[in-house]
Amino acid sequence: MNETIDIAKKFMEFFYTANSPQKGKVLVVSKYAERTRVNICLLKFFLHEMKQKGIFITIDRPHQYTASLLTIHGISQENLVYIDAVSRISGETEANVSNVRFINGPYEMNFLDDITAISFAGGAVKTKSIDLDEMNFILIDDIAALTKYQEADGVKKMIHSYIDSIERLNNITAPIVLDANQNRAIYEIIMNRCDRFLFINLSKSIFKEMNRPTHLKRKKVLMPKETSFAKPAATGGY
Repeated sequence: MNETIDIAKKFMEFFYTANSPQKGKVLVVSKYAERTRVNICLLKFFLHEMKQKGIFITIDRPHQYTASLLTIHGISQENLVYIDAVSRISGETEANVSNVRFINGPYEMNFLDDITAISFAGGAVKTKSIDLDEMNFILIDDIAALTKYQEADGVKKMIHSYIDSIERLNNITAPIVLDANQNRAIYEIIMNRCDRFLFINLSKSIFKEMNRPTHLKRKKVLMPKETSFAKPAATGGY
């Protein structure tokens, strides 16, 4: 995953320079086909480069998918807690893993309000509650996947619940990775609630902070074309 060497430098400039707000809600606009790669780049940056703690909520694929990619690329998951909303409804076998909490799918969950009450296995005897004050970042694998579980009104309610919860926290960075052209309604909701906006196209080596995007009036959203980081090496595997 050589591309993350260059993109980590850009993440550092974007999230942690003196003139940049270090916390808050960030809409990361990316092509749907690159969503997983962008998520892995973000996780590698927070976990490996910054040595931070965080939560990864899986509502699109079981957590094992992301866990295996992080393992392949040598990224420690010691400081990562998975909230897996997929395995129970997909038929995957629940493993007794210390940093995973399985929930019954995102149907009535008020996201972080409910997550703070979740306990997960912390060893052979003890369980450990999730303390958001100890967490530095929260990431969802694919927030648009909520459409698999909810009608439009339910999706809107859950997204607002998630963002409302983030806004009550003082020290959390919450990137939300989304394809602007995949689901216009979800994009509009998140765009209006986020603090900062970042466009990433790994295949074209583009990394650019944007001003607040305008509402979607065109058939297709046009994104920046400036090249801002070194062209990544071919990686494959995800």
